[in-house]
Amino acid sequence: MGSNPDRYDIVTVGAGVAGCEAVLEAAKQNARVLLLEEHPQVGLPSHCSGVVSLSGLQLLELEAHSSFSQKLIHGARFFPPHGEPIEVRKKDPVALILNRMKLDQFLAKQAVAAGVELRAKTRASKFERTSNGDSLTLADGSKVEAKVVIDASGAGSRLPEQAGLQAPDWTQILPGIQYELVDMKEQGDLVELFFGSKRAPGFFAWSIPTGKNSARVGLASKKGNVKKFLDDLVKEQWPKATVDATKSGSVLVAGPIAKCWSPGFMVVGDAAGQVKQTTGGGIVIGGYCGRLSGIAAAKAATHSGVESERFLRNYDAQWREKFGSDLRKMGLARKLFAGLSDETLDRLFSVLRDNVSEIESEGDMDFQGKIITKMLKKRKVATLLPRVAADAIKAIFS
Repeated sequence: MGSNPDRYDIVTVGAGVAGCEAVLEAAKQNARVLLLEEHPQVGLPSHCSGVVSLSGLQLLELEAHSSFSQKLIHGARFFPPHGEPIEVRKKDPVALILNRMKLDQFLAKQAVAAGVELRAKTRASKFERTSNGDSLTLADGSKVEAKVVIDASGAGSRLPEQAGLQAPDWTQILPGIQYELVDMKEQGDLVELFFGSKRAPGFFAWSIPTGKNSARVGLASKKGNVKKFLDDLVKEQWPKATVDATKSGSVLVAGPIAKCWSPGFMVVGDAAGQVKQTTGGGIVIGGYCGRLSGIAAAKAATHSGVESERFLRNYDAQWREKFGSDLRKMGLARKLFAGLSDETLDRLFSVLRDNVSEIESEGDMDFQGKIITKMLKKRKVATLLPRVAADAIKAIFS
């Protein structure tokens, strides 16, 4: 590499889960790695609801460490627009509620211990290709060079376009808001999800227990005032609770981009649209794709030209083989769901109520394609499709 202190094998932008997993894997291959984080502190600001499946943690080879773990979850309680809620519960825990800030910091510390150089308060503003490799111009005007750049900087990144890639459809971002509620009634070991035009039109609201009498309560929607929706929900469900903190954010439901690499460049996580369109969750998918990208980048950095590009292309093929089918089905489910009227939603939930045992036995938080396919094949769901189509047309012209 020479003696240039600002030239690396790999530079990764963004110290979230995807970025940290990428640099950890690259460091294991003895690559010289730089991790850039634009904020003064890793993990802040955090807009994540903090729900991750236990099977997803296993996929990332992570354990529920005490430094970031908050509560184990056994299932979910679904509230349709009208009528009684539906409970989907498993005997054993299926998910972990975590402190996302502390998870990011936990992973960043592991990366630094593995030899990764971390620079906080450092924003990458421009990606360029040079005769010596890739170059990133930083916000202060300085530059760093790398054989491979990994963009894990999240939704809204412009680096992929500068590298010749298509960005996700940023218009498919739903504004969201989340409260930390305290002094509320005990919720137990279930996540609660609320649906309907009066609560979160086109998406849903959530209540995620973080303690015996505390929860993260939020929603996302493009239709109307999200703060008013949330205030109304809190008043309806938890009138005696206190708002301890407020965070605004967004939920990306665009789906993955068509290509996640170009010569000397890869994109992972939210910046690549590697997010579940049904929920906006991306910890597991982004983290796993980050690991694949780090391995590929380390190998690509030891080669040049076509041989180097072969490893980057392989990363794109590997992650799509793992998640592509499920993401396509989630995208379909999301499009079908987004425009449904309350009446159609109520009818759909009545079908789900009749199939709770099947959902409990075969549902998977991260790989939702199988259960989506099975539910769409149900006769009662098929009879609802004309209503779904009519609702979609109304939504387009409303």
